[in-house]
Amino acid sequence: MNDKNQSQPVDNSSAPKKKRRKKKKNKFLLVIQKLFAIIMTTLLSLFLVMVITGTIVATALTVYVFDFMDETTGITIQEMEMSCNSYVYGTDKNGELIELYKVSNDLQRIPITIDEIPQHVRDAFVYTEDERFYTHDGVDYKRTFTAFLNMFIHIYDTEQGGSTITQQLIKNLTGDNETSPQRKIREIFRAMQLEKKYSKDEILETYLNYIGFGGPINGIQLASIEYFGKDVKDLSVAEAATLAAIPKSPNYFGPYVYNVDEETGEITDGKINNKSRQQYVLWQMYKNGALTYDEYQECLNEKLIYTDSEEYKKLHPENLEVKEDDEDEKPSWIVDAAINEFCGIIQEMYNIDYNEALSRFNTGGYQIYTTADLEMQEYLDNKFLDINNLMSRESVVRYVDLDDDGEYEEDTPQVGFAAINYKGEVLGMGAGIGKKERALTWNYAVDQTRQVGSSIKPVSTYGLALYTDMIHWGSYYRDTTVTEIGGRPWPTNYSVGEGLSVSGQSIPVYYALQKSYNTVPARLCMDLTPEAVFKFCTENMNMKLDPEDEDLAPLSVGALTYGISIQNLANAFIPYGGDGTQYEAHIIKKITQANHDFLDIDGDPHEGVDPETAWVMNRLLKNVVQNGTGTAAQIDGIEVCGKTGTTDDWNDLTFVGLMPDFVSGVWIGYSKLIGDSSLPLSLKSAKVWHNVIADWVADPEHVTNTEFTPNEDVIEAYMCSNSGKIAGSGCPHGVIGYWKSSNAPYCDDSYYAPSYDDDDDDDYSYSYSYTTAPTTSSYESYTTTESYSSGGESIPSVTDVYTDIPADEPVDVPTDPPAEPDTSPADEPVDVDPPADEPSVPAE
Repeated sequence: MNDKNQSQPVDNSSAPKKKRRKKKKNKFLLVIQKLFAIIMTTLLSLFLVMVITGTIVATALTVYVFDFMDETTGITIQEMEMSCNSYVYGTDKNGELIELYKVSNDLQRIPITIDEIPQHVRDAFVYTEDERFYTHDGVDYKRTFTAFLNMFIHIYDTEQGGSTITQQLIKNLTGDNETSPQRKIREIFRAMQLEKKYSKDEILETYLNYIGFGGPINGIQLASIEYFGKDVKDLSVAEAATLAAIPKSPNYFGPYVYNVDEETGEITDGKINNKSRQQYVLWQMYKNGALTYDEYQECLNEKLIYTDSEEYKKLHPENLEVKEDDEDEKPSWIVDAAINEFCGIIQEMYNIDYNEALSRFNTGGYQIYTTADLEMQEYLDNKFLDINNLMSRESVVRYVDLDDDGEYEEDTPQVGFAAINYKGEVLGMGAGIGKKERALTWNYAVDQTRQVGSSIKPVSTYGLALYTDMIHWGSYYRDTTVTEIGGRPWPTNYSVGEGLSVSGQSIPVYYALQKSYNTVPARLCMDLTPEAVFKFCTENMNMKLDPEDEDLAPLSVGALTYGISIQNLANAFIPYGGDGTQYEAHIIKKITQANHDFLDIDGDPHEGVDPETAWVMNRLLKNVVQNGTGTAAQIDGIEVCGKTGTTDDWNDLTFVGLMPDFVSGVWIGYSKLIGDSSLPLSLKSAKVWHNVIADWVADPEHVTNTEFTPNEDVIEAYMCSNSGKIAGSGCPHGVIGYWKSSNAPYCDDSYYAPSYDDDDDDDYSYSYSYTTAPTTSSYESYTTTESYSSGGESIPSVTDVYTDIPADEPVDVPTDPPAEPDTSPADEPVDVDPPADEPSVPAE
């Protein structure tokens, strides 16, 4: 039943079929379609390739540009200030600046600051070279693109430059003149970096100081003087435009250029060429609003008077005077010292050697301002022309084979002298006897280093002991040796009559310094320790000692390893002429570069000693001049303090003298230590010092103060002759002494100075007396390993000490106690009253 209900398929196979007709395709259209598809596919592929390639190129270019940016960092304007003339200046008595020396270079310029350059001069250069200077960030993209385009389609008849003033500055700064896209990219980024670091005025100032104006003429100031004979501030607008026309091509637009080409006969007339470009400069100034139309016209017709014209020469006849060059004239001693000091500063500042530092001075455009008193220096120069002004030549002349050629020659000593005020400023120097022969020659005041003998005592052992309150004016010490060197007791005092000797007596400090005993400072050095004394000498007193000088003999009696200069020795005494402040001696007070501050020098003030120590030592040193080894230094009407020094072979004599206005020192010795180099025993360093400076201070115009200013806290009183303390009412009065308020013991009338023959101190109760005369320097060192015991105290051994320990002037060792005490010493030990935490003085 279901089968019946299902529909049956209709059999149409017997019906006739209807034919479908195929539509014919247009072959041309098919070709077009295929061609379009190919083209589109190709274009799409090319586009994708371009995108990928562009991405790669852009990435590579980005990396490339960033590499250039890394290369362009660190460019500074300071590097532009090279190849300038350097100057050394002094100040005369009226405070006027005097040019002492000038280093001329092939490239010359006179630096000037932007505020000294008139606006119309600035406008002339800006509107000619870079009219959008004040608005761009170092690169004028419009001008750069126009210049690039002009290379291909020649918009302008002439080559149009695209560099801004900043870019021109960069090109001069780096010397990067390569003609390539890479150089231009570097220049662009460098210009942008420079604009971020400096203001427009700083960039323009450097540019105007640096650009060339033909030949050796560089910078706007020198160009103004060379072409118009006037300062840049006095230039007219037309003259400014003339100068602004030159830098584009100084060999073409330079007014003094005049060349005839030998092959073509073509004439290059700089004045004519400059005139045409000057007109362009004036037009640029007018176009940019810097000039009105009337001013523009007036400037076009202004007559220019160049310095080479007859009209200018008639107006300035003084310029016709020919200055003869004195080939024999050499830089002064002051100039030499200033240049050498400058080189030392630059060496330390940049970690370079002397030659490079000197090269920087010669080309760096530095201005050095000195501290020198030019009138004093002239006086010293004249004084040092003849040795007879300082000492008798006949008494010091010797005959010696100086060059080891078998021929004996006449030889006389040299002398070095330095004067320094109490701010460390070098006032003058005697750098050697005779006429100065050449520049940067040997300076006996600064370069000559020798042993200084007993001159070291006030600035080493006595100075530190007084500073730390270990001693006072009347502290008593035994005149005894403290150790042995080479099997001989050391140290001893030098006496012409008795040879090397010690007395064993107890003597007060003031007298030990007055007579320059060697034994007392040796004891002080041991008690203080050489380490502490060395630190005091080098740090407090600015002495340039060698590390090997950290030992007894160098610090006690001046037996230095290499020695120091007389200027450095005098420098060490500065605190004792003032309030205790120490300054580093300096002949330069200021350095500028291209009129910019470079360095101010104040001598690095610091405490050498406290003011009270300074005044007590000042009085001790006055006593040396009044009553001791320095009496020949006395000057009528002027208070003089000082200290002598002599090596035991008499090869070197020194004296440092302090006066209220300045401290000065003198060294005397033969320049070559050949053969017998000892000076006559009659020659006194204090007298030579007097001969150098006495005539100068005799003129009241040269003296500000005749007496030192006392320190009100220091106690001035009579010393008890028995105890060395401040005398009480019942004490025998000795000399007037000076005590610091921190160490001023008063005598209770019961103290006595110990006798040299005290029974309770047999180790010190002896007197050595050697009749052997001192030998000449052998500089043979000995080493002792044994200890030397005195009074129960173990004394360190001394190693590697020269056998010829310097002594001082002859010491008259008394057979009795010093003459100053009114009564004979008793048999009780002296109470030295050492301060807490300081080494105690050995029991007497």
